[in-house]
Amino acid sequence: MAERLRIVPLTDDLVHDAGRLVAERHRDERARHPILTARLEDTAEAAQLVAATCSYSTALAALDGEDRLAGFLSSWTNVPQPTSTAARFSPVRSSMFVVQGHAVRAHADPYRTYQALFAAHAQRLLDDDPPCTDHVAHVPAPALDAWADFGFGRAHAFAVRDLAPVDAHARDIEIRQATPDDLDLVEALVDEESRYHATSPILRPYLGEQTRDALRAELLASLEDEQTGVLLAGDVGVLRIGRPFGSPLYVPDGAAYISETAVVPSARNRGIGTALLARAIDWAHEHEHRALVLHYATTNVLSSSFWPGQGFTPVLWHVRRTLDDRITTMRPTAP
Repeated sequence: MAERLRIVPLTDDLVHDAGRLVAERHRDERARHPILTARLEDTAEAAQLVAATCSYSTALAALDGEDRLAGFLSSWTNVPQPTSTAARFSPVRSSMFVVQGHAVRAHADPYRTYQALFAAHAQRLLDDDPPCTDHVAHVPAPALDAWADFGFGRAHAFAVRDLAPVDAHARDIEIRQATPDDLDLVEALVDEESRYHATSPILRPYLGEQTRDALRAELLASLEDEQTGVLLAGDVGVLRIGRPFGSPLYVPDGAAYISETAVVPSARNRGIGTALLARAIDWAHEHEHRALVLHYATTNVLSSSFWPGQGFTPVLWHVRRTLDDRITTMRPTAP
């Protein structure tokens, strides 16, 4: 019979052990992806990251029969402002299990450990007011099967790439850096990305009008920022690149983050996306970056083929489970 795990709060005296689990997993991850930062192979560094994550989340620990830490899992509830740019990508209300907020001990059963931890979190979140029934977890590839076995499916990939050049033919297409005077054009092209994301099979809600003011303010700040590049291919393509974004475990040292990218439908399959990436790599070199990172939706047929085809390697997955909302009001009463 499988050993029963005891679920308790992750107290301060357990944070060092939690950091050790994260550091051990990260050493394995770096063996697969050497581009990732070496710093977080150190237990003390990883424990600091865990402690920082616990400061804004609820963290639970799974203890085995000898009171050793078998794993831990933390969560926080994400409720983006409806008019913010974050609302364009995030559910209305969801629990977030970020990758630096969970790990399982080597040789422990990841399915049993994560399932017990998630069950405790899910019940707590269901009892919240209002209840939370949408769950998003950031999960490295070795743990995907465990999360899939209790109902999570892939939603986004987080991918990394070095600054090796791309196809030289892409340089025949003229790319320029946008200025604040290009705000209307940049907004229109970024809106094109949102419109595409609303099509099947991506089917992300289109919030163009609802988030327009916030988007314009954010884009204008980028256009005025020397540490952000907004690149244009005529009036048919855009790519934004700038400061790193994502978990320190999966953002390589010196990385730049690629966010909005779009090519209008009439100009696709002409090498414009590759030309934008080629110029983004030049921009990254010019600004002393050493790697590139980005997210893409796994349901995005174009991105799921384009980015891996351009040398990006998925290293982390965002997985999601959405409960039937009827569970909030239809549960059995005690016999």
